[in-house]
Amino acid sequence: MFLLQDLAVKIRWAAHKNVPSDWTDIRHQKNVHTLYWVRAGKGRFQSTKGSHEAQSGQLFYLEPSLSMNMAALGSQELKMMMILFDCTRLSGDIGRWLSPSPVPQLGLPHHSTFVHEHAALLDTTLGRIVDLWTPGTAVREMEAHAALLGLIARLHDDLAPDRDRARTLFEQGVERIGQRFAESLTAEQLAAELHVSVSYLRKLFLRYAGETPKQFLSRLRLRHAERYLLHTDMTLHEIAQACGYSDEFHFSRSFKQSRGMPPSTFRRQRGNGS
Repeated sequence: MFLLQDLAVKIRWAAHKNVPSDWTDIRHQKNVHTLYWVRAGKGRFQSTKGSHEAQSGQLFYLEPSLSMNMAALGSQELKMMMILFDCTRLSGDIGRWLSPSPVPQLGLPHHSTFVHEHAALLDTTLGRIVDLWTPGTAVREMEAHAALLGLIARLHDDLAPDRDRARTLFEQGVERIGQRFAESLTAEQLAAELHVSVSYLRKLFLRYAGETPKQFLSRLRLRHAERYLLHTDMTLHEIAQACGYSDEFHFSRSFKQSRGMPPSTFRRQRGNGS
């Protein structure tokens, strides 16, 4: 499962690309991620990942270093939109400056086909990104980056061509945990709400998240607790209640087991930038 958390992007170029019927080219900018969206006409895109006939409703994703030969086919103009961008993941302890690490490849297929409302949505979203991206205009650049991050998330989620019922159930489980982490939610309750067995729910989380529902919930509660400790003056008792722990003792014990220090020490050290 490709993890979407903490991604950041920087668009290097976003534009409409309309080329004549005799157009041929190669991929020149191979140090960035690239999206090609075909709007009209036909073409041929060929790389080590295969040869594909490009036509309306098709999206091509090229990770850095991938070479590709491109050519228009037929008698009509080939109309596309393209977005070239850098992508990094920000990671590190909360309260400290995050360290960027380049993302070598997004978890997207090289070639995808979209139809009907999904194709219309993709065309509108990509068009908005192209229209927003104005180099040197901070607000519009930031809006374009936010729109691209949203699109990447959707391409991994509800726009994924190979999305299946199992992934849908997992995402529903994650959403419910995110909404109700402060409650005394159990795996049995969650499984009943999703109309699956507890063992199947466990398999779903292990498959897509690499951890059980209980571990996922515990990690989410701790992340929220960290933010309460750093950004509020709430007492440990209040934080325990806000994050779904039965009492302050349970919260402090869980926090120390996971973070290696009591929550009061974490607040004092990280709050002072230590």
